[in-house]
Amino acid sequence: MSLLEDSWEQREEKIYPELFGETGEGIYPLDASLFDNQFGISDIDPRWLHYGVFKCAPTTDRKTWVYVTSGMSNPWESDEPQEYSGVGTEFVLETDEESDLAINILRSLIAFNILLSVDHYGDKPLVDYGDRIPMKIDPNVSSLIVVQPILFPESFNLVSGKVDVMQVTGITEKELEYAKENGSKAIAHKLVESEGSFALRPDRCDVV
Repeated sequence: MSLLEDSWEQREEKIYPELFGETGEGIYPLDASLFDNQFGISDIDPRWLHYGVFKCAPTTDRKTWVYVTSGMSNPWESDEPQEYSGVGTEFVLETDEESDLAINILRSLIAFNILLSVDHYGDKPLVDYGDRIPMKIDPNVSSLIVVQPILFPESFNLVSGKVDVMQVTGITEKELEYAKENGSKAIAHKLVESEGSFALRPDRCDVV
């Protein structure tokens, strides 16, 4: 098989089940309407429609549902291993209950990161740790924030290169202001201190 096929299989058949448990009935892929409706992009690369999200049910070791992206670490442009595979990241989002919202959040975030990777927004960098992304989620979440996971490894290695695991959670308007004044790491620490995890809980109270 090719490096692309080998790394794809390794990620989805071996690494993800080891890190997150069973990946459910299959991937929830991106579709052309997502790019058109949310970003006004109708001319897309067909490869983008192979990116998607897996839904992993709670396990004996974990009470939360985990949603993990797949595809951004595909080495589309390389036949040889590199330091990072593809764009070098995959996103994770946790919830207390099964959630279609989590799937849609991550699908949108993948699409946004893809467009960043092809310079659709000029020289704006890819999504990274500490980034705060406006996204209203009723009733209390005003933005997403990208944090380093605490329940999962911060990275894993494919035959094609390294992949950083970036966890996504939500913050309130008050927490966003705190993060602007004190930094994203500070609000991440407050979240863990108060909530015990980075699970997305749109109805929770402020932690600051």
